[in-house]
Amino acid sequence: MNSARARRPCRTCKIRSVSVSLSSVRVGSPSASKVVVMLHGIYGRGRNWLTIAKGLAAARPEVACLLLDLPHHGESGPGSGVETVRGIAADVAGWLDDQHIAPDVLLGHSFGGKVALAMADQWRDRDLQVWVVDSTPGTREQSGGAWDLLRTVSGLPARFASRDELVTLLTARGWNAGLARWMATNLAREGDGFVWRLDFDVMTRLLEDFVATDLWSVVEQPASGHTIHFIKATASNMLSPDAVKRVQAAHPATVQLHHLEGSHWIHTERPDEVVALLAREL
Repeated sequence: MNSARARRPCRTCKIRSVSVSLSSVRVGSPSASKVVVMLHGIYGRGRNWLTIAKGLAAARPEVACLLLDLPHHGESGPGSGVETVRGIAADVAGWLDDQHIAPDVLLGHSFGGKVALAMADQWRDRDLQVWVVDSTPGTREQSGGAWDLLRTVSGLPARFASRDELVTLLTARGWNAGLARWMATNLAREGDGFVWRLDFDVMTRLLEDFVATDLWSVVEQPASGHTIHFIKATASNMLSPDAVKRVQAAHPATVQLHHLEGSHWIHTERPDEVVALLAREL
């Protein structure tokens, strides 16, 4: 265990970097010997994975989880300004190195899953377990729920009287109340109202790069010290049938595919199953 881990006295604490400002929450024992870095999806924040982190730390006391707000999300700063999957990956990797944190495991959901693969590509000389949760290494069309939501919120006012106002506007446009409330966490108070934390021009560029970035080489030519686990949500098309076949045809000793019943938001729908899988395989 390195000294940076040993200095943390609390079970949940915030950390920031001098160069790239990232906000994080750490869950687990100060004496934990294994660190899992959890990376959320687009429009999200680290706390989206808090239930999973608490469950995993309880099931495996030697494991601590570090929940990061990616650049341009939550309470993190904009990073280096390279608004690509690899740019975000380099920012996160640099921040972890600045903090003297050498993670044993990278876990990423959706957009964060591809960031985790890009970090694995950057860290091919390190021993690492990578979890890609309902994401894809390959390219995709510019379509799907993330794009639809972006079009919806881009057409809304820039300022709201309350978070409930945003929830009302989103549900009136056909989005379910749970997703609307989650999206409302991206509002920050300003004076007597609320404004977006998110820059939708940046979100557009990140999504464009996400669908255009091909990281199959990380999966099909894995580094010698890497193992890669994919979680495929059965009701999601994020990992296409052809992509599933490619994952299954990769190196069976180092690349594994797990199917879990549920939608793209598998970690909120089936947290117990996700925790049990992680606790068994870490």
